[in-house]
Amino acid sequence: MTTAISSAARFYALRLEPGTDVLKSVQQFVADNDLKAVAIVTVVGSLTDAVIRYANQPHGTTSRGHFEIVSMVGTVEPTGAHVHLSLSDGTGAMFGGHMLPGCLVYTTAEIVLAHLEDFEFARVACPKSGYDELMIRMNG
Repeated sequence: MTTAISSAARFYALRLEPGTDVLKSVQQFVADNDLKAVAIVTVVGSLTDAVIRYANQPHGTTSRGHFEIVSMVGTVEPTGAHVHLSLSDGTGAMFGGHMLPGCLVYTTAEIVLAHLEDFEFARVACPKSGYDELMIRMNG
């Protein structure tokens, strides 16, 4: 059984304008405000460019068009992020995976972030997965 710990949270609401790189903007906001542990609560909006690394693939795939953001979830800290993105195209076909820089806003991106005030997030090498994975520490 996994043990979970809790934290107080402070919420931030952002609106990104057309042409803005979504992931870079979220990471910059987190770094600029010295937020040590952030969860993406909700995102609605649209993209013209999407850069996604699909499951078990070594590189990202770029798609261009007009896409609705159906879901964007993840964790962010000043030095990294793990974010997944689901999109739909003009026919309603959905696709998604690991979000990479280069996802550009079409009309808007309305984002709510939760700063988990009692935590610090970091990415550390995990011998079981072979990737840098989330480590959660209590502040102080």
